[in-house]
Amino acid sequence: MAGFGERLKQSIARARGRLIDPDALAETLERLSAEGAISEARAVSLRANLPGHIDSSRYIVGHLGAHLGIAAVFAFDLVPLPLGTVSRVSWVAGNRLVEHLRGNPSRARVHSLAVFLVAAIPLLGYGAYLLPLRRQSTELTFVLANHTWLVRTGRTYEQFVANTCSPIRRIARWLVPSPAGGTRAAAAEGRTERP
Repeated sequence: MAGFGERLKQSIARARGRLIDPDALAETLERLSAEGAISEARAVSLRANLPGHIDSSRYIVGHLGAHLGIAAVFAFDLVPLPLGTVSRVSWVAGNRLVEHLRGNPSRARVHSLAVFLVAAIPLLGYGAYLLPLRRQSTELTFVLANHTWLVRTGRTYEQFVANTCSPIRRIARWLVPSPAGGTRAAAAEGRTERP
């Protein structure tokens, strides 16, 4: 069992590192711009603002990275049990309890009931910490969701949203709002671009 615990720690550390890799995030922004999901001016603005957003959201991003690390550990689990879901839900509940006992109410609120409930949903639950992240920075939420989706599926989150049915599209857009300045989104909604 010590091997499993060490494997989980390593997986979480790797996922956290990949999540905020500046070069990889820049590549994601370039792809979003090339595909017309955001304008070039918006990509430049997001690239410039990312370090500040990451610094101010480090606590939440760390927990999002932990959920992605849990995904890596249980992605090919041969046991027909929802171990990833149980692990995510336990992570949220355990961290809420720890932060509450430490007397950190603002950090305890990050592990909210909404995060707990989303964490319980298979597959979607890996992105549960996007909920508190979007309250802090919709731009960072947009970039990390696209980056993570691209790494996992080879497609951007924006491609997923554009090619899915309307009810799922609404939920997906609620979870990850599109920042102002997206060329296709702006055209579809009749807006003009803002850099």
